[in-house]
Amino acid sequence: MKSTSVSTKIITILLLLAVIGYFAVQGYNYFVSPETTTLVYRYHSERSIALRGYVVRDEQVVDCNETLIELKHAEGERVGQGDTIASVYRSADALNATQQLETLCAQKEQLEYAKSASSDAATALRLDTDIREQIISVRAAYESGAYSSLDTLIPQLKTTVLKREYAYNGSDDLTAKLDELSGGTTRITAPVSGTYSAVADGYESVLTPEVLETMTPSQLSSAAPQSVSTTVGKLIQGSAWYFAANVNEKDAASLKENSRLTLRMASGVDFDLPVTLTRISAAENGKCLIVLKSTRYLSYMTLLREQNAELIISAYHGLRVPKNALRVDENGVSGVYCLVGRVAYFKPVSIVYQGSDYCLVEPGTIEAATESQKSLYTLRPNDEVIVSAGELYNGKVVD
Repeated sequence: MKSTSVSTKIITILLLLAVIGYFAVQGYNYFVSPETTTLVYRYHSERSIALRGYVVRDEQVVDCNETLIELKHAEGERVGQGDTIASVYRSADALNATQQLETLCAQKEQLEYAKSASSDAATALRLDTDIREQIISVRAAYESGAYSSLDTLIPQLKTTVLKREYAYNGSDDLTAKLDELSGGTTRITAPVSGTYSAVADGYESVLTPEVLETMTPSQLSSAAPQSVSTTVGKLIQGSAWYFAANVNEKDAASLKENSRLTLRMASGVDFDLPVTLTRISAAENGKCLIVLKSTRYLSYMTLLREQNAELIISAYHGLRVPKNALRVDENGVSGVYCLVGRVAYFKPVSIVYQGSDYCLVEPGTIEAATESQKSLYTLRPNDEVIVSAGELYNGKVVD
């Protein structure tokens, strides 16, 4: 028992001596040979403002009080004035079985195609080719285990087969069948041309491009949607969309109207959006309302309304070096010392951007007799820059 206690004490003393020795070596290295280095690498930095605001568009809601509706256009699709937005079904059979509706609509499309193509031999031959290709696609999907794609491929094949049947056998009875299928439907057409969206949220008449021209920060903060009746969606006129948000008066002072900036949405869009700052309102209780405008990517913006975002004011690219690695030589040139082997070389730089504890730089102008000398004194990614050291000069051998 006593022997075990002595062994434990000896091990403890040895561990303590090892820790003391480690810190002693580190302290010696710091005071006697204080050089510390880090690698240079390319870096991207941005100056930005966090926003929470609203996407605004010139929107016209298309009302509809019916309940059994089939939409004819996908989200973000362009629609011409007078085009069919939706079909309203009134038949008792359709009300009781929506699956039958889908079958009838598919059959209607098939019959319309067949009627127009029944006398076209070239179309019939093309359908034969389409059927062969679609059979191959169905078989490949089945053999590869891609069963989810069969839900799309098989209905396409059925449609093509029906088209082929009527293309070869004639269409004497097609008109009657089309009339039968169309008798229980009513068309809803587009009152104006625009980009289609299936969702109306009540902000369409509250937040408009015209309202943004005079809106105050408090009005934006209190904006609330109106009640929405049954609709088949809305049409967005033109190609422009806007983003309105309140910012601190201090942040607003750093902005300038008509400047081109970048907007980065927190969700809904996974790429940066180019925008132009069209308005900065007067300050109200320390806040200013800003309006950003864009005429690109409208089809991606149709479902977005209240959003968190980041307004990128400026972006910088360069080689990142620690701030305390920057030095000025006897000629007043800014640069950093880098280790090449064990020798310190001064490499001139020009400062692109200063962060809190780092700088972004680019290689400075170098006057050298040869290309090899120029290469030696040019700062590059992965160079080993000296962050802290005692006295440094060009060509010093660092032990």
